[in-house]
Amino acid sequence: MKPNINKIIDTISGADELKSSVRSFCAENTKIKIQPPSLQAFFVAACFNHLRRPIGIVADVSSKHLKSLKEDLSSFLGDGVGFLPDYKNEGVAVSGFVSKSKQTFDRTYNQLRKKQGSVFLTNKRCSEYTFSTTDEQTETVLLLVGEKKGPGELLEKLIAWGYENVDRCVASNMVSLRGGILDFFPTYSEDPIRVEFFSDTIESIRFFNLETQRSTASRERVEIQPPPKLAKSKKGKTLSSFLRGGCDLQLYITQEHIVSGGEALSSLSLFYEEVFFNRVDTPIIENRLDETSKEIEPLFLFGGFSPKKRNPSSFCYFSSNLSSGFIVPSLGLACFSLLGAGDRPQPKGLEKKSERLIGSLAEISWGDFLVHQDFGVGVYRGLSLVGEESCREENIKIEFADGGLVYVPLGRFDRVHKYLSVGGVAPKISKLGTGAWEKQKRLAKKSIDDVVDHLVSIHAARSSPRGFSYIKESDLFQQLEEGFPYEETLDQKKAIADIYKDMNFANPMDRLVYGDVGFGKTEVALRAAMRAVVSGRMVFFLTPTTILSDQHYITCEGRLGSLGVEVELLSRFKNKREQSAIIERIHKNKVDVLIGTHRILSEDVPTERLGLLIVDEEHRFGVKHKETIRRLKNRVDVLTLTATPIPRTLQQSLVGIRDTSKITTPPRARLPIETQIQHFDWGVVKTLLKEELLRGGQAYFLHNNIEQLPFYFEKIQKLFPNNSVGLAHGKMKSGDLEKTVLSFFAGNLDILLCTTIIESGLDVQNANTIIINEAQNLGLAQLYQIRGRVGRGERQAFCYLCIPKKVSLMPEAFQRLRAIEHHTALGSGYGVAMKDLEIRGAGNLFGYKQSGQISRIGFELYNKILSEALDKKNNVVEKKKKEKLSLVFSGSALIDSVYMPLVQDRLFFYQRISETKEVVVLDEIKEEVVDRFGACTKNIENLFSLAKVQCLLFPFPVSRCLVSSSSVEFVLTEEPKGVSAKQTLGVLQEVSKNLSVPFRLLPLKNEGLAFSFEVRGAEAGLAFSVAFALNFSVLVSRISS
Repeated sequence: MKPNINKIIDTISGADELKSSVRSFCAENTKIKIQPPSLQAFFVAACFNHLRRPIGIVADVSSKHLKSLKEDLSSFLGDGVGFLPDYKNEGVAVSGFVSKSKQTFDRTYNQLRKKQGSVFLTNKRCSEYTFSTTDEQTETVLLLVGEKKGPGELLEKLIAWGYENVDRCVASNMVSLRGGILDFFPTYSEDPIRVEFFSDTIESIRFFNLETQRSTASRERVEIQPPPKLAKSKKGKTLSSFLRGGCDLQLYITQEHIVSGGEALSSLSLFYEEVFFNRVDTPIIENRLDETSKEIEPLFLFGGFSPKKRNPSSFCYFSSNLSSGFIVPSLGLACFSLLGAGDRPQPKGLEKKSERLIGSLAEISWGDFLVHQDFGVGVYRGLSLVGEESCREENIKIEFADGGLVYVPLGRFDRVHKYLSVGGVAPKISKLGTGAWEKQKRLAKKSIDDVVDHLVSIHAARSSPRGFSYIKESDLFQQLEEGFPYEETLDQKKAIADIYKDMNFANPMDRLVYGDVGFGKTEVALRAAMRAVVSGRMVFFLTPTTILSDQHYITCEGRLGSLGVEVELLSRFKNKREQSAIIERIHKNKVDVLIGTHRILSEDVPTERLGLLIVDEEHRFGVKHKETIRRLKNRVDVLTLTATPIPRTLQQSLVGIRDTSKITTPPRARLPIETQIQHFDWGVVKTLLKEELLRGGQAYFLHNNIEQLPFYFEKIQKLFPNNSVGLAHGKMKSGDLEKTVLSFFAGNLDILLCTTIIESGLDVQNANTIIINEAQNLGLAQLYQIRGRVGRGERQAFCYLCIPKKVSLMPEAFQRLRAIEHHTALGSGYGVAMKDLEIRGAGNLFGYKQSGQISRIGFELYNKILSEALDKKNNVVEKKKKEKLSLVFSGSALIDSVYMPLVQDRLFFYQRISETKEVVVLDEIKEEVVDRFGACTKNIENLFSLAKVQCLLFPFPVSRCLVSSSSVEFVLTEEPKGVSAKQTLGVLQEVSKNLSVPFRLLPLKNEGLAFSFEVRGAEAGLAFSVAFALNFSVLVSRISS
């Protein structure tokens, strides 16, 4: 954000008088009486504008005043304002989680050291802290590309500074050394740093993304310092001393004064008037502006407010905000601010990342259970080197009962997956050579038959034509699209196209659309609803809660009602007389879209004209209502919406039973929600709520215990006597609940105390702070949904997950909170669902109790068997899976443990290399490896070369390749498609000619063609095999096309 102070000073009529006062104030110890934080901030900004050098501020004020002062300084000076919070006494930090206050302090402290900033602000108590000033704590290390410095030397220095030496750098104050790559994350830095060495020389310096581990920007040099450390004794230097040393002017601010230097020797007087505009009718604001502009011109308007009477010479506009406005007649200065608006920072670009599926080998640790499809359930015992010294590769080592061992090579990684079952149930370890595993798989297949019969019967019932067709063109479609105030994201467009395609088919649709809260699922559903309505069919929009029903009703009435669509709401928000009237209107075909809870599934609601059923969060309905939904599915189109798919939904999509559309692209200008885990403290809660209210926003306070809500309601009312507080929970009378919800939605309530009833619904863009009390008791998907109640607009939102101070977190609760802290990136809903499945387990499938079978053979293998059984039942001709060619190499091809020390990293890349079948994807993997771990060693180059041969020859019937020190042999099982035997021989002759290496045919027992080329050395043979694969693929493709 750019500074606004220059424009103001250069424009006001009293600029000379202001500059004179500022010069006098900065030159000697002076006191000036100013109370409003916004005017104090303006005067400090004017001082900086005069000095053009850093200013240090120690503020002896309330936390509210300090917060306002910091934000007002930023409104005048932009991004150069540094804040040093009192992290030591925040008292809410939870061990194992990130402390945002400490991070902010360290970053600002580092800027102070470098004198990089305009103003540095702290409170009185924090200014008195003493910090260590030993040589070790004050030194600066300069890293330069091309400098002679070894990784061990830098690692030793960082550890001495207090960095934690880990396998992978995933949080601040961590360091990780992998071969010639050293990653570390200074607490004061926005991004972690990656230094790549060549021997004892720095080859490159890069920043990288913590989540993707990919580099983001390069630097030629970087300065690093140790994190600030509190001194154990009085020997050291106070923060106040650091401020004096790093700033050219020291100011002391109280609630009423600003003092320069030490004790004030003189004083300045300044007459001013403080002005508040907070939720005041526009005409009152307009009149005040009109009156003031007669005396002072121009007026400076903060908060994005634009008066109707626009006169370019009378107003200057700023998008940033102030805590209050002020008028200083003697300076010809008038600043007005509308609380509730302000700068909206733009999000960083989204980076493509590699998704890790359920059962990913990258997630396993020593001692975890693995499932080998051919041998059973065993225990993971790490990676083991197999082969002689000159011919080595890494295999997964699995231990079975009675000490039996199986080593799985890279080419067979697809036969192994992580064991995942019903929450926490330990499996029985298989015994090799007994046939018990094959018997267990046969029992699982038999058990699956009941599930398959049920699924096939559902499919058969739905395979009957719906009996009518949807029209494809209508002017209303275009009007609906034009009425959408945003530009559709790519994922939204694809989901809409998928749905329209389904509606064009004769058979009813059953599609699941999943995407993060606020990512536009409802808009996708509205497009389908409009198509059904213009085709003369009725639409049911089913929701699990009355609040969500109300929310969808408001949306549909706004978007569809204006186009002549009749929209009605049927829920407990309506009394019996109103419900009867709505049902009567349905009988008379006067309702097009009916929105409601399970009430719309009642027998008295006619469904003869029903064409489309939209279900929001299907998993939250009871068994009885789900059965009604299933019956309806047989004859109508069904569109299901969800933010975090539950295990059953994931399973259905994974085995191909349900059509799915995934929306992962966030709306433009949407920001990730800042999430913090902390101990519950009423003082901190009050501050957090105040901060939101000060910027004109609204807030949620969630406590999921109805019996205790009266205590919290009374407490919050006492803390905020001048603000409106509402209460919402599921046992309230429907009329009271509706009144509260609509009041909060309209902005008439400042704070909503609630239970998890808000989990689905309440799209209030002005509510951007949520405090979730006793968060350890809520599920992961539930926490994710609830967090999604804020951050629905372009404003920065905050979520605070509070746990009691005396509660010890259980392992699962700790995992859930760590996962929600980690999954803050936009579009993380699917990742949360995957993690939730891993923590909770798979449970029952498709309404059948299959947990016993899943426990015995694992989730992934169960899904595989189920998918195969479905294909068999539906007479789907099983296509033999095309496998990559078997490749034997007489040299070493592996990822060296020194180069990539973390076993999980090696497994992750082994698995990705093993699964890829395209050269372009393989090149991307190699680029990522080099970026994260440095230049490839010879063994890794060999591994990628082998994989490249497999990718290039994958489209062709090449079954085997043997690369030895004397020859390279290939086996073709048949002629390539579209190529005759004669042409195949011609291709071999041309490749031989191009590479100047003769070939000879080899005898082969089975049908096919075997041939070999003479080489000298295994490395030369590998290089030749890559060249052969390139030539062969090009020539064969040319002939076949």
